[in-house]
Amino acid sequence: MPPMDHLAELPAARKRGQPPTGEALLAAACRIAAAEGLAGLTLRPLAESLAISVTVLSNHYGARADVLAAICHAALAEEQRLFTAWRRDLVTLDVLAPAVAADLAEIILEELAVRQRPLSQLFVELVQASTWDQTVQAAFAPWLQARRQFWHEFGTRAGLPAALLDSGWLAGYFIDELAYSVLLNHAPPYRLLRRLCLRRLFSGLVKGPDESGDTGLFSLLFDALEYQPGEPSVIQGADLSDGWPGRAAHACAIQLSARGVGGLTHRAIAAEAGVPHTTLSYRFPTQQDLVIAGLEYIISHLLIAVDKAGLTGNHQLLSEGEQHGLDVSRATFAVAIAATRLTRLAPCAADMRRRRGINLVKLLPQLAPETSGMDWLAAQVMSIGLIGLANTLPPGESARHAVNQAFGSVIGWAQRA
Repeated sequence: MPPMDHLAELPAARKRGQPPTGEALLAAACRIAAAEGLAGLTLRPLAESLAISVTVLSNHYGARADVLAAICHAALAEEQRLFTAWRRDLVTLDVLAPAVAADLAEIILEELAVRQRPLSQLFVELVQASTWDQTVQAAFAPWLQARRQFWHEFGTRAGLPAALLDSGWLAGYFIDELAYSVLLNHAPPYRLLRRLCLRRLFSGLVKGPDESGDTGLFSLLFDALEYQPGEPSVIQGADLSDGWPGRAAHACAIQLSARGVGGLTHRAIAAEAGVPHTTLSYRFPTQQDLVIAGLEYIISHLLIAVDKAGLTGNHQLLSEGEQHGLDVSRATFAVAIAATRLTRLAPCAADMRRRRGINLVKLLPQLAPETSGMDWLAAQVMSIGLIGLANTLPPGESARHAVNQAFGSVIGWAQRA
């Protein structure tokens, strides 16, 4: 299967008055998204990357919304070309045994994360932005639906229940994992963890009697993805509630959940916290420091909510803090995407990935008391799918309902297994 390198390496030089093809437009969009994120994908840098004027770009495609639609249309065409062989394999194999499904899914993720990395970076950027930008949502919807449909077909061949596939959980799983694959595919412990999760997913989620070795391997991989000395880290349960640093951390948490890392600027956070820009910059010198403060604030409140749920029997999947904008699912997904550009955040993202399901596993005895074999690895697989699903939906009551409905489908599947 040919890589997407031909898109990334297209020559930028062209006549000033010649409008770009859809393929050239997509290649330029991928370059910009990889370097600056979706926020950098505006008409002027796009035109400069294509060596044409903004006027030529606008006259040919229209406003930014029209240009985004053209980019997504070209990406969908590329997607259909790339996925043709995989769809052919699904038809040929007809039924995917669990081991075959896990291996094939692993190969697809590897391909998307490595040889198709520019396209995948653009994809996850659009996933994130589509939950709060209606212009992006409208342009991106056909591409997102095509990806969802592929994983629905894949899951059907693998024998997953229709209710689970219709909930969007499996497609969500591969969206969340793709963001981490783009970032961490170079790390053997991550790749092994990803494979371990896929094996558990397609074997029915619950721990089988012959999978005792998986627990030990999971622990080894968890430790291998730990922070190394000197790396900036997120303190689990940090207390940032007193004074203006707490207000600043709260503002970072809200922006990180709502708009991703791009929403964290020193001037914006200083204004929200009610302190001078210079004061904030002294305490949090870089954007990465603002990200870490926001994550610590969200996680500290999430831990409190999980402990409270365990004591009170409150089985809501989304904590009170998440309902007020402190959404750990969206925040950690945003960090995984941004860490490809802000490399100091990569250890934080790796830590967030290895801890997927760490809070859910505490509540599973109450949430699914009749299901045995629901260990941390099962909780991690469940959590990845739920987080990926949540990140395709605008925040609000409908998203909470969709996530809880998907959770019910996952639990039902695990009980039957």
